[in-house]
Amino acid sequence: MSWPRRGILAVVVVGATLGLTSCGPSKADGIPHDAPSGGQTLSEARSAVAMIPGLTIDFQGGEGPNIKGNTGYDIAVTVDPGYRIVDGPALVTFLTESAWSVRDGYLPNAQISLTVTDDPANGFDVAKAAAAAEWIEPRDPVPDSDGFTVANVDTVEGSPARVRLGDWPGEVPAVPTGVTAAR
Repeated sequence: MSWPRRGILAVVVVGATLGLTSCGPSKADGIPHDAPSGGQTLSEARSAVAMIPGLTIDFQGGEGPNIKGNTGYDIAVTVDPGYRIVDGPALVTFLTESAWSVRDGYLPNAQISLTVTDDPANGFDVAKAAAAAEWIEPRDPVPDSDGFTVANVDTVEGSPARVRLGDWPGEVPAVPTGVTAAR
């Protein structure tokens, strides 16, 4: 009796997948996660960042490491119509420290990525704000960004930002006031 071709392929694929998942140590080995105390939960961090008026913030991260063993956070900020960011360094510091303070999930061992989508007429650049707050090195603005800017805060062990952040999970930062204003 011969197997149908699809049946053989399914057995080969399942066998190969099981073999790949059981090879060697996991990339999660040695990366701190799910701290029993300190900091805040991801849900609490999301609630805190939502308190800043005029911003819609998508706060994602804490998942297990990727194939390279990297973990991090992606925080996407959209400035609501009729608002503008007036204290970018305070916003960047709050978001970076908020991500570092999340105790559930994995320590961000690669980066905390901040993106801001804003009306190009406002001229806001999150990388410029991150450099002013001394989280990243200054760099030239990206030409023709059309209001979308990016700053990646390096949280690799030994990086200046990681040294500044201290032990994980960090202290929960206070929600800053005066970060945004109505236009």
